[in-house]
Amino acid sequence: MQKRITEAHLILVVTFGLYIGFQWCRQWLPFDSTVFQVAAGQLILVLPGACWMKHKKADFKERFKLDTLSGENVKMALAVLFCAYPAAVLLNILSMMFVKNAMTSVISSMVPLGLFPMLFIMALMPAFNEEFLCRGILYQAYSPISKVGGAILSAFVFGLLHLNFNQMPYAFFIGIVFALMVEGTGSIYTSMLMHFVLNGVNVVLNFISYRSSPVSTEESMAASQKMIGMMTESPEAFRNNLLMIAVLLLIFIGMTGIMIWKTFKINGRSMNSQEVPETELKAERTSIVDVWILFFIGFALILTYLNTNFL
Repeated sequence: MQKRITEAHLILVVTFGLYIGFQWCRQWLPFDSTVFQVAAGQLILVLPGACWMKHKKADFKERFKLDTLSGENVKMALAVLFCAYPAAVLLNILSMMFVKNAMTSVISSMVPLGLFPMLFIMALMPAFNEEFLCRGILYQAYSPISKVGGAILSAFVFGLLHLNFNQMPYAFFIGIVFALMVEGTGSIYTSMLMHFVLNGVNVVLNFISYRSSPVSTEESMAASQKMIGMMTESPEAFRNNLLMIAVLLLIFIGMTGIMIWKTFKINGRSMNSQEVPETELKAERTSIVDVWILFFIGFALILTYLNTNFL
């Protein structure tokens, strides 16, 4: 089992290295397109893992839990997402009290493409590629040893891959929700569906907003910062808004937890079941944390700090 975890972490390190290398090489490209950057970055997330799986002649269906979703599980996935979405929005607002919005410039550069190209690049590609890496390669390596720890660690990696402290909090939260729903339904198609719907809703809302009232990136960022400025204009306002966000977060996270619990009950599954006996884990000294994941976390945190625009 430790070998499988080490392999998963090596795939992560190679993938991340290729992604950072691509970003560094962009300075020599004859063009600098945000569309190309996002699309190429998404492809890089899946290439090392796919090549490794092909080399190992691994069974994709068994390894990634490619089981068909029942109609009931589709309904539960959408219900969980309905409860989790407000919490993700609140975490985004909370982070913008300290850092600038990281997606404003990306979205504004994508709008001229049209709605369907935006949905393909910003919703469909991430739903497959990011889930392949985080809930496929990583979580499926962790879950036989520790489902709870695996859900948390794979979600933390998912948050770090966004490389900024604006998206990281809500990506971490959503990553945990996705991992739990994969476990609750027994299929990675669940997180792919939820990821696509979540990103798709954001794409459609932003597309409509930009088309109905075209503004520049600078104007959009200024509007966001003005809203945040009103929430933090005085210590009292800051405390009150923090308290309100905290209360609402507890409510929506609680609702999300209830719906996830119901999903587990419907499918007769449990987070307590352990696929590998405790005695075997101790004998092999198996752990989901090794030097490679620590190296990734350290390096990713440094880049995230450097890439974040703090207020």
